[in-house]
Amino acid sequence: MSELSDKALIVSFLQETKKRSEGACANNKTVLREFFKYIKKPIPAITMIDVRNYFISYLDLLPIKNNTKNSRRFMLSSFFNYVQAIYLANNQQYINPVPSSKIFKFTSKRADIERTSKEELKILTIAQINEILEYTYKNNNIRDFIIVGLVVATGARISEIRTILFNDLHLEERFFETGFIISARKSTLNKGKGLLFFYPEGFNKYINEYLNERPKDSEWLFPGYMEKHLSKSKTDLIYTGISKKLGFHFSWHYFRRTRITEMAKMGCPQPISEGLMNHQASSVEGEFYIKLKINEKRDLYSKWDPFQKIRFFKI
Repeated sequence: MSELSDKALIVSFLQETKKRSEGACANNKTVLREFFKYIKKPIPAITMIDVRNYFISYLDLLPIKNNTKNSRRFMLSSFFNYVQAIYLANNQQYINPVPSSKIFKFTSKRADIERTSKEELKILTIAQINEILEYTYKNNNIRDFIIVGLVVATGARISEIRTILFNDLHLEERFFETGFIISARKSTLNKGKGLLFFYPEGFNKYINEYLNERPKDSEWLFPGYMEKHLSKSKTDLIYTGISKKLGFHFSWHYFRRTRITEMAKMGCPQPISEGLMNHQASSVEGEFYIKLKINEKRDLYSKWDPFQKIRFFKI
């Protein structure tokens, strides 16, 4: 069947991963390219012995850590799970040939154990966050400033920020809801729930300034090319440009990690932090029993906001 050709399966799988994020698609594409460069067999002929030999003779010899090797194993397994599902839908049997970590373990090396004393925290100081906001406000356009401000104020992932629908921004109640499209990295389509994030009341002044300049005919809060939302590549240019000018490295995820860390330092209970950050609840109480109204969540956000003294967030 043509739909089961190797090329069709790979292209279809990569299209599905691209719906999650362009980065995920690129990573999976690289892993599959390396794999099929080594194993020159059609997909139906690939066995677990073949994959094991690929692990032993190629992947395990690379100068990378076991965590990275296992990430690549996971990507391969995800691909072959996808293949298995396609075959089953066509009434054909196929078994995922990727051995699990219980069946095959990569060689453990001393370099795989990181020294805690040399751990890179990948967070920012409040002084650095202030510097980033001040620089962006003075040197970038208002759209870029609002994007950076919302990432700082909410800790939302950039994929969740750039895909906000205009009608899901609630100025008076100072929150937005997101996660309604599959191109957001942490899409909530599988759970049937949106992600609700609050921001400080003082930031509305700047949001209104942006709204006055924003194109009025778009359904997106941050319109992009061809009537779509702003792309990942465009938002990546924002933080890389700021980082280069200020002289210290950070990525969008540094802001989320920093907010969670600062809330923990303040003594914020973990279920509250997870709820405000839209993290997967780590307890039964957080997942099923803590039910709060929007105004109660907003009050908790204000109580545990570590950046409330930043001038752009004050009333």
